[in-house]
Amino acid sequence: MKVLYVVPPSTHFAGMERVVHDLACGLATRYRGRIEVSVLYCHRYVELPESLPYEVLFEEAGSLRAFPRKVARQLGRDRYDVVVIAQFEPTVLVWLLHRLARGKSRFVMHLHGNPKVEGTTSRRARLAFSLFNLLVPRMDKVIAVSPALARYLASRTGHADVADYLPNPVRQFGEVVRTAGTSGPVRFLTIGRLARQKGHDVLIEAFAQLIGQGIDAHLTIVGDGEERDALSAQIERLGLAGKVRLAGKIAYPAAELAEAECFVSASRWEGFGVAIVEAMSAGLPVIATDCDFGPTDLIDMPEKGEVVPAEDAGALAAAMADFASRARARAEEPVRREAAAFFRLDNVVAQHAAMLEGLAWRGDVARG
Repeated sequence: MKVLYVVPPSTHFAGMERVVHDLACGLATRYRGRIEVSVLYCHRYVELPESLPYEVLFEEAGSLRAFPRKVARQLGRDRYDVVVIAQFEPTVLVWLLHRLARGKSRFVMHLHGNPKVEGTTSRRARLAFSLFNLLVPRMDKVIAVSPALARYLASRTGHADVADYLPNPVRQFGEVVRTAGTSGPVRFLTIGRLARQKGHDVLIEAFAQLIGQGIDAHLTIVGDGEERDALSAQIERLGLAGKVRLAGKIAYPAAELAEAECFVSASRWEGFGVAIVEAMSAGLPVIATDCDFGPTDLIDMPEKGEVVPAEDAGALAAAMADFASRARARAEEPVRREAAAFFRLDNVVAQHAAMLEGLAWRGDVARG
């Protein structure tokens, strides 16, 4: 069977882009001879190795406006049994063009983010989202990357079986040996793009409240993005220089995870929470905001961490202070590492392969 994964226009090789790449590598390697995998990118990512087990296709598309036509052109050049496209708006637009051209490929909408937020970003997005209820049930499959997102889709469309939850593959940091001691400043860590979605401004405000209580602590923020200057200014304004470090983008943050004692996610919204799982794979407890979607599915017992209201710096500061007041023991590390292991690439790829082969089999039966 031939499968085409499509990555919408993006200049960052981050969560969604990395997930597609990892899935394609796993499927092409483990199911060679059964599943032939191609990935269509709209940007030439420097992070991609020159030699890959899957076929790389490239269509220059700097924005979503040109994207559907270029993907449809690729679908006209070659026949694919299954097409998997990330996010709802790109999938809807390409699906419509493909059906107008009487294409026969089976379509999978792979939802990584938060359609409630993404559906308000532009007039085109609002139009696509208005068609959501009509078109989602007509997709051959909708994959949600968290149980909460799958439940939202079911409630919005009125179809309980509209979406299946399939986990994302997440890098494992099982080799990390934590080096932070039980004395000195309490070391907090967060990892995420420097964008409003990730709530770093709320976290910095919460950290300032923590320091204001006389608690000796340090915060490292790993990531880069458009809010870097604003966050730097906020750190200076709150007198946190030397206490908060903007570490920039780090491709493999094993050293930062080893030095940390607690991971904090202050996101305003998510689709899943890859960084949370990566932190748990290194044994770290997590404090996360109760945002749509993902964190509450991951932090489902006290041994894993704590969930606090989103955009509430006071609640976040209280949870961080509570962690700092404890003995900073590591007895629950195995629980967190085991929970993260569910998202190992081999386990996740097997689930995605079963979904793809099931769709191809249904297509063969329908054509027969």
